Amino acid sequence: MTEKEERLISMSDELSEEKILVEEVKPDQTNVLDDLEEGQILFEYIMVYPAKDDEDDEKEQNKLNDRRDKLKTKLAQGGLVFKETQSVLKETNFIHIGATIERYEECAHDVGLEVRLKAKEGQTTRTTYEEFELENKDQYVESSVPGCVFNSCGRQKLIMEILEAPKSKGGCELSILKLKRKNVISDFFGIHNKEELEPVITSWTKSFGFRDPIDLLRDYFGEKIAFYFAFLKIYFYFLGVLSVIGILFTILEKYLPDDHGVLGLINTIIISIWITVFIEYWKRTSVRISLHWDMLDFEEDESVRPEFKGINRVSPITNKNELYYSPKTRKMKYAATFGFTVLMMCAAAGASIGITYEKLFRGKEEFKEYIIDKYGRDNAPFLYTLWTGIALGAIIFILNAVFKTFGHKLTEWENHRYDSDFENSLVVKYFMFQSVNNYIAIFCSAFVAKDMTYVAAQLMTILITKQIIGNVMEVGIPWLKKKIAVKMAKRKRKQYKREGNIVDKFQRVEKESKFAPYDSTVEDYLEMFIQLGFATFFVMAYPWGPLAPLLAFVNNWFEIRTDAIKLRSMKRPEPRGADGIGQWLEILKFVSVLVILNNILMMTFSYEVFNLGNTKIKSYTSKLLFLVILEHSILFIKFIVHQAVPDVPHDVKIEIERQKYVRLHKDDVEKDESESSEFD
Repeated sequence: MTEKEERLISMSDELSEEKILVEEVKPDQTNVLDDLEEGQILFEYIMVYPAKDDEDDEKEQNKLNDRRDKLKTKLAQGGLVFKETQSVLKETNFIHIGATIERYEECAHDVGLEVRLKAKEGQTTRTTYEEFELENKDQYVESSVPGCVFNSCGRQKLIMEILEAPKSKGGCELSILKLKRKNVISDFFGIHNKEELEPVITSWTKSFGFRDPIDLLRDYFGEKIAFYFAFLKIYFYFLGVLSVIGILFTILEKYLPDDHGVLGLINTIIISIWITVFIEYWKRTSVRISLHWDMLDFEEDESVRPEFKGINRVSPITNKNELYYSPKTRKMKYAATFGFTVLMMCAAAGASIGITYEKLFRGKEEFKEYIIDKYGRDNAPFLYTLWTGIALGAIIFILNAVFKTFGHKLTEWENHRYDSDFENSLVVKYFMFQSVNNYIAIFCSAFVAKDMTYVAAQLMTILITKQIIGNVMEVGIPWLKKKIAVKMAKRKRKQYKREGNIVDKFQRVEKESKFAPYDSTVEDYLEMFIQLGFATFFVMAYPWGPLAPLLAFVNNWFEIRTDAIKLRSMKRPEPRGADGIGQWLEILKFVSVLVILNNILMMTFSYEVFNLGNTKIKSYTSKLLFLVILEHSILFIKFIVHQAVPDVPHDVKIEIERQKYVRLHKDDVEKDESESSEFD
């Protein structure tokens, strides 16, 4: 085969990849489809298993085949439609799972799936959502598929409901994780719908943060991921405000170098107000979004994790069989995992402090002399700080990666029953470790060396290094893995053709099966919260400390876009419901207190003499007294603001009460509307 012919075939295959998996049922399709009436089948999920297993034992291979046959039987019993295809090299089998529009509507009615209402004539507010009712079908926004009001996200939610629901409720009663653990399938993922995905990514990445495509994100990725992007957008706006304040204080410090006490006091008060207003604004925005998406009363009906281990017993509450695990044993495991986390925190602190001590004290002069001899005296301070900052940034990144593995294994060992408990425990460990790992070196420079110029330069260098490495690892690596995997698959395909084999067209699902999986929003939130610490903990470190929010602001302009693009380069995550940012809100409140305390500490104890106008505070006792008075005053103001600003806006509270009234008096409301329409 000539190179030109191969190029033409490759171009033809690329075009076939763009085809969306919406197929018309035809008589010549698989046996499963032959018995169905003609109509649209919308495939949304893919199950993967090898065409040939690595089982040498014929008996084990037969067991696997029997389990796969039972899997297909259960899919059919749940009213789902499936078809099987193979990879181009006949190495992998794909089970395409979907349903008819009628089956989607039936399930949506049973589970109360939220669908978007059409905008009424003259409506100026955003469209709202309500639970699906078949008789109101004409009032809902139609998806990209004619005749279907469920977008691909809604259809994937419904498929998962059917897969996991018990047989008594018309479901398949399947656990995806158990199927993977028993090697029945090797992978399971949702198909990207390019017709819906591209407008989402385009509207978000080109919005510059000022338009609001958050509903599009919700309609494609689900509420949990959409809430992350909503939080990221609000955080981005507030960082912009703090960046302007930081630039102003940097200019003032240049012209008022002897008044760092007054500037520090004003800056501390402003940043304390900023973090307090940020939290209150987010809480109110979060409630408003939840109301808009009809998620205020959201409670995820979690199934027991397949990894959960326990003893069988009869529940004293439900009188049914259940797996039981002793709370006492789990508490002992909590103590052990907490102890190990603290030990890892100490190791990370030792590594960071070791480098800081080496360069600040023992090896400082020798290292500077080396730089002076090689690069000149004028470049020595900059290069010295740059080297230590980059070294610390690299160590921080490496230790974070190491603890990520340990933290996950420790949380698995704790044996959590539900995924939410597992995630909450994991979040606490990650945040504890990364807080110490990221900040301890700067704390050491500020409170031990008391070299604010070095602290400011160290802060800037570490922040920039982390942001560069983080963006490369977060976006560049998954993109590179995807490209390499697809390239290798195409190379194998060409070789297979050269050997004289007949090869089918390259399937888009095969390409997506090579994508890296998207685990959860934990890593994304953690990155933002650690960045929040860098942007707010060290603004007292003049001359460059107040500019830390500006660096974070610029980074987040890219982060908003790279996070969205990253989702396009990975397997489509399962759409999950949510009514907010969950555990992260409590961590945000904790961080707000640390921001206030740390800035007051830096203002008073990071200088030998603290100048407050004409007053010079030198003694430790005077500094401590000033710290306690200021800290209590600011925390008291924070408490007053928290009490004065309600978490739920007044108009949202009225709407919530109105919806409760409508639910309780539904028949009366419908009767009133009917009578009113007769006289219109």
